[in-house]
Amino acid sequence: MKNNNLKLAIQKNGRLTEDAVNFLRSSGLQFENYKQKLFSSCRNFPLEIVYVRDDDIPDYVESGAVDLGIVGQNILNESNKDVKNIINLNFGICSLSIAIPKNSNLTLVKQLRNARIFTSYPNSTKEYFKKKNVPVYIMAVSGSVEITPALGIADAIVDLVATGQTLALNNLKVFKKIYDSQAILITGKQNSLSMEKKILMQELIKRFKKLIA
Repeated sequence: MKNNNLKLAIQKNGRLTEDAVNFLRSSGLQFENYKQKLFSSCRNFPLEIVYVRDDDIPDYVESGAVDLGIVGQNILNESNKDVKNIINLNFGICSLSIAIPKNSNLTLVKQLRNARIFTSYPNSTKEYFKKKNVPVYIMAVSGSVEITPALGIADAIVDLVATGQTLALNNLKVFKKIYDSQAILITGKQNSLSMEKKILMQELIKRFKKLIA
């Protein structure tokens, strides 16, 4: 990598990967097949695209290892890192929601008092129920939370919902929405950035905003 080039981190393999790559290419950036690399150098802009786990992107941005990151708002909410959202990118749209079994008759959040909630987003879940003043038992898992009600170990789950198809396949339904999420462009403290990089960053952001418009 060239030190004077901008560095942008995106998810290597997951929900936002294809859309992020398509977004970057639609903005006019030219780079090689990302699936075979840990990073790509753009041919027509001084930019290095770095492919990492989505959970790690806020850490890389906060530490200054990369200058920018494309990540879901849900990851940023969960991480509590000292980074800021520059622009919403209008893809990867979904919501973090509470889901319960289809045959459940619950109608109010307070009815989940002392419920067992399984989720991959424990911080967001904890904050939500704290605001609602409803005590619950939160169990953090790394994935496949939809199976936990069927196993009899969860009364409800908190997970990302886009179409709701995965919930339906597991006999679950959306109960309450916690917040909306989409892909966003984030950056950290820019005090250490050179003037050259600041100018490049503004040029890149201008490209993205033009595409979104």
